[in-house]
Amino acid sequence: IDDVFDLLRLRVKPLAAYQYPWWQPALLLTALGLIASGDTAELGSNIAGRIGYMVLFTWLETLFFTRFIGFWLRLAKGEATGSLFGLVVVASGLQFIEPLTSWLPEDVSSGADMLLSMAGLVVLVNALSKVSGVSKLRVLAGVVLFAPLALVLLAATLSLANALGWVDLPADMVAMMHEKGAASSGAAAVAK
Repeated sequence: IDDVFDLLRLRVKPLAAYQYPWWQPALLLTALGLIASGDTAELGSNIAGRIGYMVLFTWLETLFFTRFIGFWLRLAKGEATGSLFGLVVVASGLQFIEPLTSWLPEDVSSGADMLLSMAGLVVLVNALSKVSGVSKLRVLAGVVLFAPLALVLLAATLSLANALGWVDLPADMVAMMHEKGAASSGAAAVAK
């Protein structure tokens, strides 16, 4: 908890300070997934399925991001020696207060969500920059490059969760996926 507050104040320790026993970031990451599942009512009435999906997605996204950003920082000759997993999980701690924005009026809530997302990005970029010695701009570029990969991961895991019956995708999302699939099939047929 102290490390979360330090990172929120943009105070970053050496990377070795974020090498926690495995169960601590695992517990925090699972809690983040549970919290995120509270905002998934549009994914159907299977509450256990939605919770399971969000916990799984939170874990996968964090693991993939950690590997990707580690690779990105090594390309930039970063000095990070050790696992970035604990730091990435702790830097995500701001997500704990995101559900509180649902109590606000809808206009204010969306603005508050955007501000929290921006603040979370600042905290993450600052922390990764300080522990690796890589410029903030270079770290931000890596985070931005990961965004399309995160969207692909989201689409793939949503599709799988829908097939397993964990979630029910909204009709407009299913129609959009079918359109994209038909468009890519048509493009592949034209290419032949």
